[in-house]
Amino acid sequence: MSIVDNLKAFSENAPSGADPEYDQDFQALERAAKPGEEKQAGTEILAAEDPDFRDVAKRAEEILGRCHDLRVAVYFTHAAGMTRGFPGLAEGTSYIRGVLEQFWDTCHPELDPDDPDDMALFRVNTLRGLVVGETVMRAVREAPMTLSNAFGRVTLRDIEVADGEREAPEGVDLITDPAAISAAFQDTDADELSAIAAAARQALEDVRAIEAVFDEKVPGQGPDLSPLAKLIYKAVHRLNEATGGDPADMPEPEEGGDAAPAAANAPAAIPGTINSPADVQKALDRILDYYRRHEPSSPLPILLERAKRLVGADFITIMKDLAPRGVENVYLIGGIEDE
Repeated sequence: MSIVDNLKAFSENAPSGADPEYDQDFQALERAAKPGEEKQAGTEILAAEDPDFRDVAKRAEEILGRCHDLRVAVYFTHAAGMTRGFPGLAEGTSYIRGVLEQFWDTCHPELDPDDPDDMALFRVNTLRGLVVGETVMRAVREAPMTLSNAFGRVTLRDIEVADGEREAPEGVDLITDPAAISAAFQDTDADELSAIAAAARQALEDVRAIEAVFDEKVPGQGPDLSPLAKLIYKAVHRLNEATGGDPADMPEPEEGGDAAPAAANAPAAIPGTINSPADVQKALDRILDYYRRHEPSSPLPILLERAKRLVGADFITIMKDLAPRGVENVYLIGGIEDE
């Protein structure tokens, strides 16, 4: 069963199901998806261990069986890409695309109706997870493009290193000889190669469609997914060459992504930036939410709640709250009469 099969209304009153953010299963997924930390053995630094991606994908799939959630979908896309290559990536991107196209009004995280200028901020920040860090971008680079018994599995990272676009990472075996790369494509079963190429093309189409939904719904506010689109395009272009596909069917993504022209002409602020006291309060709300979920015993929320209460207050009001006994000195130095 594919998670795309979950692109249906879960109920009449809640088409996208309940928000899973505070569910134990969601919190367990977040923990499972965290990589380990670097360790030191003598003078040697041991790389951080990857999460168990199969476990992450399974947990995400179970949650997506009862709700439409973009945060969970990003975890799934990363994990499925790491375990199943381009077919896994395409399943994740197709789901995200379908949720946005079919359940824009109800999917999670929900829109913020009180902030029309930044109503999709939580969704934008969520989908930025597709292009930041060593997550989905890494999955694209490490997805097998060949399945050759004789020459191995060539990845986009192999090709980038062979072409001089990236340096070879330490301790990783790569196929960087151009002749071996070409031979691996030729030695891969034609049907298998076509399936990989089709999945990569699907993922690229999905990424472009995701940006298009934001262009339509919240012009100028959508996430810039062009780094991901350009990376997938590299794989599609090479796979097209190997399968005899027409490169014209998949034109190269423009710099900045499809949303760039709209963003350039729009007066709206860049999503996620802080430009007003209301933005400050929203940012503090998100920080407080983090501590409620992950560090409930921390005393920091006491100070943060106090800071939130003082956002927008004038200097004297803040001084009265922070240091009531020092206000008299402020009045004296400033020549202010106490009302």
